[in-house]
Amino acid sequence: MNLKYLKTFICIFFIALFLLPSNIFTYPHSPAEYKKPFIYPLQGEILTEFREEYFDIEKSAYCKHTGIDISGNPGERVLAAGNGTVSYTGFSPTGGRTVVIRHNTMIRTTYLNLQSIYVIKGDSVMQGDIIASIGALDDPSCSEYHLHFGIIYDGAYLDPVQLLNIDYYSISRFLRLEYIQRDFRIY
Repeated sequence: MNLKYLKTFICIFFIALFLLPSNIFTYPHSPAEYKKPFIYPLQGEILTEFREEYFDIEKSAYCKHTGIDISGNPGERVLAAGNGTVSYTGFSPTGGRTVVIRHNTMIRTTYLNLQSIYVIKGDSVMQGDIIASIGALDDPSCSEYHLHFGIIYDGAYLDPVQLLNIDYYSISRFLRLEYIQRDFRIY
């Protein structure tokens, strides 16, 4: 083969690599094809872990934390962790301004210690939509500005970190996540 043709072939090959979709050579699918059911609603340090014990001064008792506290600055935007319908906006005695999103008949996410709420009951939200901002200090579990984020499955609180950190790509050949009318099912 002529050196001129070899150089041309190599140039075309590398140009084609940059122009083709990045997932063409991956098997079975690229990570971009799999959506996580939930994302972190706020980027920040976790100040209080799930089930961490704290002292509630008003109740004069030790309590177990029902979610995670994620640090942030006053006014920082809170995102919907997943697709769903806003089922509650209002006030919680332990967390001040609150939003609850129903993701399906079994799963809800809760967002507490909010300064402002940008959604109303009945609104449909997509994962990543801005739903509120933080800035209240109503939570007895932490004295810093933060978002209290919880996940409730069939009436029981789950550890949000365990669900948020699942590597769906590594188990993708064993299951398929499918979004159906703002819901998801696992097969």
